Amino acid sequence: MNFDASSAARLLDACSAGIVLGGLLIAGTRSIGRAIWLVAAQAVLLSVAAIGVGVATGSPHLLIGGVLTFASRGVAVPLILGWILRQSPVRTERSPYLGPRSSLVVAIVIVFATAVTIDGSVISHALGGSLDAPRVLPVAVAEVLTGLLVAMTRRKGLSIVVGLLVFENGISLIAFSLTYGMPLVIELGVAFDLLMATTVIWVYTRRMLRTHGSLSTDNLRNLRG
Repeated sequence: MNFDASSAARLLDACSAGIVLGGLLIAGTRSIGRAIWLVAAQAVLLSVAAIGVGVATGSPHLLIGGVLTFASRGVAVPLILGWILRQSPVRTERSPYLGPRSSLVVAIVIVFATAVTIDGSVISHALGGSLDAPRVLPVAVAEVLTGLLVAMTRRKGLSIVVGLLVFENGISLIAFSLTYGMPLVIELGVAFDLLMATTVIWVYTRRMLRTHGSLSTDNLRNLRG
């Protein structure tokens, strides 16, 4: 079966729908563990989209980027964050700055606002894209804003990390779908930086648990001069 540009466009739209649904569920959940695996599912869908575009466009660095995304954000990072969560006595967001229902409503508003205001097909053609997947760019921008929403309204360190990962998934979706990926050396650098940042988070959260017995960022206020 020939996997052409139209097939890749349909795959992109399907993956984008799953990614935006994952973002809404992340915004509306109190469970940190559920949020971690939802952002992992987003990364898996992102890697499938990247591989699909790579096959359709004959781009080997997109194929490698998709595999790296799956290995790092879809497997390694969620496993590390899940291990950190198991060491914490608190598994849910108890007092976020914005409650789950309010966060879900704001996230839905973000999705509809980006769908109405951003014309993905015009921008894609302006960038020289050959795939007709106009819903991808609004979804990507919505995920960037949803990630910022989650990161800014949560108190627990792991929830903030999840928000930043949602943000990064949105940025990567833009790169994969509209510009057909970044140069391979940049993709390798991003994957390496992400794993290094996760390692730092692992060390940092272990120290927080040992010192404060919690991953709440409220405890860090005591460090203000």
